[in-house]
Amino acid sequence: MADNESDPRKPAPQGATAVVPTEAPTRDPLEPAVAYAPGSGMVARIERSRAWRSVFRHPRIETPRGRALQGFSNFFLHVYPIKIPARVLRLRYSFRLGFIAAVLFGILTLTGVYLMFFYTPSVGSAYGDMQVIRTGVGFGQLIRNVHRWSAHLMVLVLFLHLIRVFYAGAYKKPREFNWVIGVILLLLTLALSFTGYLLPWDQLSYWAVTVGTNLVHYVPVIGNTLQDLLIGGPQIGQPTLLRFYALHVAVLPIAVVVALSIHIWRVRKDGFAVERSAVGTSGAFAEEATALPAAAVPASAPAELYGGRTRVLGVVDRESVTAEERAVDDTVFSWPHLIVRHVVVALGVATVVLALGVLFAAPLRGLANPNLTPEPAKAPWYFAGLQELLSHFDPLVAGILVPMGAVLTLVLLPYIDRNPSTIARQRKVAIVIFSGLVVLAVVLTIVGTFFRGPGWQFVAPWTHWYVEL
Repeated sequence: MADNESDPRKPAPQGATAVVPTEAPTRDPLEPAVAYAPGSGMVARIERSRAWRSVFRHPRIETPRGRALQGFSNFFLHVYPIKIPARVLRLRYSFRLGFIAAVLFGILTLTGVYLMFFYTPSVGSAYGDMQVIRTGVGFGQLIRNVHRWSAHLMVLVLFLHLIRVFYAGAYKKPREFNWVIGVILLLLTLALSFTGYLLPWDQLSYWAVTVGTNLVHYVPVIGNTLQDLLIGGPQIGQPTLLRFYALHVAVLPIAVVVALSIHIWRVRKDGFAVERSAVGTSGAFAEEATALPAAAVPASAPAELYGGRTRVLGVVDRESVTAEERAVDDTVFSWPHLIVRHVVVALGVATVVLALGVLFAAPLRGLANPNLTPEPAKAPWYFAGLQELLSHFDPLVAGILVPMGAVLTLVLLPYIDRNPSTIARQRKVAIVIFSGLVVLAVVLTIVGTFFRGPGWQFVAPWTHWYVEL
């Protein structure tokens, strides 16, 4: 009788209250059984609240599965791979140059948006707006200083990043196209910095852009058309300022965001350019990996067996096996290992550009005057090497053929270089040629920036300083 009374499937006796069984709460099948650690503190109560769980789909669990769930469900963490090779954490692996460039672009975006509120792209008001930013806007001068230094550093960091990638051989298969995207990002950054150079509308910016745009005139066949399209008239004026402003605040930033997104996505798809050593293997695998020379390793060999490149994402077909000897896992979770390092680097970059902004003010010379040419009229420092080259060779050769040849060579480099090795001692010819070209470019830039004075005469910088950054 007692059993019948307690059976929920039978109707309740007359006058008794029916007991409705409660359903077990539904749970995400991917979520661990113990999702939230018990606790009575404020933080624990907030994390258990419905509002918190509507934003953060998975709890903060210090387990491998919990960290993987956080990476999959969080937008910012999803940009990173779930796990990375441990060697990526070493500073000398990449010196974080790619990430530093991304941080600088973020700083440029934030400071640029702030400056846009106080600037009008008009010949009649641009210079006055710059004066107001310097003296009448809260932190206006500091923000402009940080913006300018971030632009200079982004060009420099991307150039160093390109050099490091070459020396590491990271442009080789399967990362050929990502190298091309990186070259495009460098060109977009140069264009972004150059278009922003004109916006203050002072003598320095006006004549620097005049020198730069005059190079377009020497492009065969379409030079005059390109120059008219760029400056919008016979000389730099209101159409030029408006076009440079539109390019600087809209067209080029969007292009950089698209190219940067593809670049990061391809890093995940193509894998990090890091070699696995035989230390990461065990048993017979370790013996085979040590015995085989690099040249004898087939291109299709699995990374676990031959110490090949590490691929972060990919789908492969596998035959069913009953047992196999697994390689020792040499990967770590991006969160927190890599992301914490990136946060530290980002804070360091922000500190550096802020310190430079406090110590060195962005120059603002007199109002732009087309009838008064300053001496010397220099291009921005990243084009000073071309300007120096122009003083020795024909403009068509120095201003068009050389830079176009350099860009084309960089784009085609991964397809021209048939040497599969990434080891420096096996790429001596390529490294020597590339190093010579880099040294030549650096020397020309230093001479054009620091050692040229009025009439483009050689002047030692310790006797007179003709540099405007």
